[in-house]
Amino acid sequence: MFQRLLALASGLGLLAGVCLSLAAQASVPAGQTARPQAVADLNQMWSQGKAEGNGPVRLATFPLRVEDIRHINPMGSMASGHTTPNDHLSLVAKESQDKGKLYDVLAVADGRVVIIQWRPNPVGGQPDPTVFDRAVDLKVTVEHAATCWSYVDHLVELDPAIQKQVGGELKPGQPFWVRIPVKAGQVIGKVRGGFTFDFALIDTTVTRTGFVVPEQFQKRDPQKVHVVDPFDYIDEPLRTRMLALNPRKTKPLGGRIDYDIDGKLVGNWYRKGTGGYAGLDRRWDYWVGHLAFAYHHVDPTQVIISIGELEGRARQFQVRGNAPDPAKVGPEDGVVKYSLVAPRIDNRTGKPLAGEAEQFYGVLLTRVLDGRKIRVEVFSGKTPEEVKDFTQAALVYER
Repeated sequence: MFQRLLALASGLGLLAGVCLSLAAQASVPAGQTARPQAVADLNQMWSQGKAEGNGPVRLATFPLRVEDIRHINPMGSMASGHTTPNDHLSLVAKESQDKGKLYDVLAVADGRVVIIQWRPNPVGGQPDPTVFDRAVDLKVTVEHAATCWSYVDHLVELDPAIQKQVGGELKPGQPFWVRIPVKAGQVIGKVRGGFTFDFALIDTTVTRTGFVVPEQFQKRDPQKVHVVDPFDYIDEPLRTRMLALNPRKTKPLGGRIDYDIDGKLVGNWYRKGTGGYAGLDRRWDYWVGHLAFAYHHVDPTQVIISIGELEGRARQFQVRGNAPDPAKVGPEDGVVKYSLVAPRIDNRTGKPLAGEAEQFYGVLLTRVLDGRKIRVEVFSGKTPEEVKDFTQAALVYER
């Protein structure tokens, strides 16, 4: 078991999050409990089975000080390799006239740093040109209790006080498993001004119910069904100050990632034969088989169609006319057409980008089938009038 998780963790970058024993959050009904095997796997993967301490845990801070944050992007963004809605906040540090300025990244609560990883890029570079790569790309996971973790991702430096206790040279490749005590607000690393980095919260006492087949995540990102809204884990007055930097005004304020409805088009899908959510052979571009019919992370009234591989890269689209709503499309609707246009939503405000004309891409044809499957085909450059039916190039996706 541990060797399987070790291999999984080194290939993934070790997603984790801060947890708290709350019974409910905005997108998770009260009374839900975690799946025992998933919880055991997370403890083993992140803490080598040594996690200790009791919740609840409250956040003393966010990973950036309020005065250092330019803005916060909520969960649920679909961009580039994040084909399905992502499960972390994205924090952007303020830009400075000093282009080399670095900002402190803080531990959000007392705990222990348990994993540090300098994540390597694929040999020859990232195959998808829309996926960024950085010379130094660090991920730090902190255990706060036996059910509670946090992670910060895409750091460019590790704090010297932490580095001294690592016990080895930090370099791209395998993660370091450590147990280094940290206090809330302690500096654990640095990020560059103007750059995005990730922050996730996990509570294994809470299980999201909006995934039809949660087992899809067991081989990769098993924490995903336990991700929680971090704004529910901070107290006033800090909560109000942080929310002022968050452009999403619809609950759950931290965003949503689980849109699946059984028998409907909405939610996550995986191209048949590509290995489901995890992909095949732990490939770097595991998302190529992913497909999502969901909603914009800042303005959830806007339908977004996200495709893991189209003309050699991941692509995201808005829908002309913003209809039909995928949450209402089922087998009884037969073949459905979507007119795809380039996204024109400002991620900082959720409003249309000023002065940008609509860029039409083509038509997506889909049909919801029985057995949790859909048929999909994209017709680049074609108008809805030109598209009559599927061809032999149509693909089947499944949950």
